[in-house]
Amino acid sequence: MKRHLNMPEIQIGDYRLRTVKKSDYADMFEYGSDPLVTKYLNWGPFVHENEAKRSISGIFMARPSKGLPIGYAIVDTLNGKMIGTIDFHSPDRKHQMVEIGFVLNRAYWNKGIMTNALKALIPIGFDHLGYQKLKIRHLVHNGQSRRVIEKAGFTYVSTEDLIIEKSDGIRQERLRVYTLDKEDYHGIEQGQRHL
Repeated sequence: MKRHLNMPEIQIGDYRLRTVKKSDYADMFEYGSDPLVTKYLNWGPFVHENEAKRSISGIFMARPSKGLPIGYAIVDTLNGKMIGTIDFHSPDRKHQMVEIGFVLNRAYWNKGIMTNALKALIPIGFDHLGYQKLKIRHLVHNGQSRRVIEKAGFTYVSTEDLIIEKSDGIRQERLRVYTLDKEDYHGIEQGQRHL
């Protein structure tokens, strides 16, 4: 069964995770054109709405052909606005591992939204998609992402180099790498249920 084609929607308080749609491009452009939002990412900031359209069609919509889900839009259910994405990418079939990426509109920072979204995505990766290990990375000076990742239970494993090419030039960065194993996650989860 191709589970990546049948992703469950997830309700988290006033926010919902649902598959990214082509019609999300305007909301994606809003946060993707914000230099502060894209400061620590390897893309952006967007200058034209067409860049958001190309990102959705060329990156997100292309994933099912690679055996990956399109990716989740994070939606504010109070106004229907798509405020960010959280998704699986860069699968390592040999190690049954996949990487997680996320981005959030700055108006929604510091509300625990991304921490809750990441925690909700973990069982999807393990139990719905069948991966044995999840990986996540952030630039070393991105303290906000570090807090989100650590609160979700990931363990720091290494630091690696990354070359980022953006509109303002090429720069060398350092990435902190974290992983979470399915066995460890379910062990922690069972322990919490018995408390």
